[in-house]
Amino acid sequence: MERGFKFHEHTADITIECWAPDLIEAFEQAAIATFEVILDTSTVAPKDTVDISVTGIDLEELLVEWIGELIALIDINSQFYSKFQVDHIEATLDGYLLEARALGEKIDHEKHDTRTEVKAMTYADMKIIQEPNRTTLWFTLDL
Repeated sequence: MERGFKFHEHTADITIECWAPDLIEAFEQAAIATFEVILDTSTVAPKDTVDISVTGIDLEELLVEWIGELIALIDINSQFYSKFQVDHIEATLDGYLLEARALGEKIDHEKHDTRTEVKAMTYADMKIIQEPNRTTLWFTLDL
């Protein structure tokens, strides 16, 4: 099945469009795309695993919390990530729960080819389009 992402330039931001066969894989593509803005993820070995659990009142907030948590983990753990595994996204009484893992390693500026600092995930231009065999996400990162 087709999956991927592309960037749409913005002034001080970047808008990302990503797609995959389903919502879980689309959220994984969103994470990869975000880290590709930050650095060349092929330079990051998926050695260490970090468990992640985020909630949102709707899928839009869940996406903001997911990407926001991944961005925060860079500073919290002094790590970059290159592989993302979303275990499940489930509807709860309060909204949605996502449980996942990010794989990466300690930041090493000699090894890791960095690009742009991402300050935050935003709700700007956000769209989540779910079709039978394709989920497309649009979101904007504040650079």
